[in-house]
Amino acid sequence: MTEHQTARAHLVMALVAIGILARIVYIALVIWPHHPPFAGDPSYMDDARNIVSLNFRALGDRTPAYPLLLVLCGLNGWVVWVIQSVMGLVLSLMIFDMALRRTRQGPLSLLIGLACSLIPNVLTYEPFLLSEMLATFLVVASVWLMARCEGAGHPTFGHLPGVGLLVALAGLTRPLLLCLVPIYFCFVTFPWPLANILKRPILKKAFLFAAPVIVLVLGWCEFNNLNHGFFTPTTRAGQQLMDQVAPYVELAPDRFAVLRDIWLKHRPQDETTDLDPQNYTWDALPEMEARTSKSEMQLLHDLTRLALYLEIHHPLLCLRRAEQGWIQFWGEASADEIGWPQGLDVGFIEVAKPAMKFLVREVMGIFLVLALFSVPCAVLRWSIFTRIDYLTFAITLWASIFSSITEFGNNFRFSVPFMPLIFYTVMVWGWLSIKSVLLFKLHAIPSNEA
Repeated sequence: MTEHQTARAHLVMALVAIGILARIVYIALVIWPHHPPFAGDPSYMDDARNIVSLNFRALGDRTPAYPLLLVLCGLNGWVVWVIQSVMGLVLSLMIFDMALRRTRQGPLSLLIGLACSLIPNVLTYEPFLLSEMLATFLVVASVWLMARCEGAGHPTFGHLPGVGLLVALAGLTRPLLLCLVPIYFCFVTFPWPLANILKRPILKKAFLFAAPVIVLVLGWCEFNNLNHGFFTPTTRAGQQLMDQVAPYVELAPDRFAVLRDIWLKHRPQDETTDLDPQNYTWDALPEMEARTSKSEMQLLHDLTRLALYLEIHHPLLCLRRAEQGWIQFWGEASADEIGWPQGLDVGFIEVAKPAMKFLVREVMGIFLVLALFSVPCAVLRWSIFTRIDYLTFAITLWASIFSSITEFGNNFRFSVPFMPLIFYTVMVWGWLSIKSVLLFKLHAIPSNEA
């Protein structure tokens, strides 16, 4: 190996070794003393068991990617933890590769890779049976693959099916990530000026990217259509939308009277001021089934129609609720940060956790400023940001907007898949800004002396 390759190999080994050691310490000191091992949403494991037993009629509640991962792991929580930890390490290697290609600075790239590997908001999900880690890995991998294409000078045709596959799998891991498909499509094809949209190379790029998306996403929707009668990636849309319109469900018209009245019985009276609503829909469904003689799938479909009616006919209320969800996406102080610990038991962990969460919010704030600044830069065609920067800004901003319109209560969780890219962008731009200032001063010294 050359000297450059040897130095890079040493950095990679250091990144992996520190990442493994930090995960062991974090799990031992922070996670397991306060959470049961392999906790999470049991519906994922239920779907995985249904796949193993070939009970396909029971599927559709969740998208299939994460349950399939549990099946591949043998339904073993320890194996899932190891696989998700490996995803976190590989994710940091991809960020390291992107940073090294961008900055040409090995130690700095190592620091950026470590920072993205050890973000508490991402690291927390590795030992749990939740889909955040898989979604994060797929989103970062898709941007990394696009960056490799850009490094070759242009998006090569061979990479496009891979990008389409990763984006489709991300959407089949967390349905809200399907909103990223049109963003990636525009960046992959880039038909500008629009007169080029029917040219053969553009059509070829569009087909190669869209083929995996069409096969996987529309195939899964058709499976649900044949299975339950609804062409949709998930049957939970009704519950999610009801969380979004929770404060003003009483404004629904009388044609939704049965569902409206039953749902309101299960909503606490102070819901209008509650910023973290629970899933009251699940508490109301048994009574709705008894009153209407409809199945759970049919009722969730009817609740989707009710929620969409309220969002369309009360746009200002919808906008206010979306504003709250958007703020949640970009971070707000949680109860354990502003509350006082019970029993006056304050140790290093109790002090460090709020500080780390505050740091994460500050980094996200800087990223948001950069993302908003990129809009006039794109309009005025200022060559300040790269196409990968614009891609990162676009998918994160659009995900924050889309999730705030369609979901409420856990919107900060929807930012988790983008956090490594957020940290990468902020740290790279911080370095480039410092470098530019230093170079400017060095060039200014001789001219001043002269």
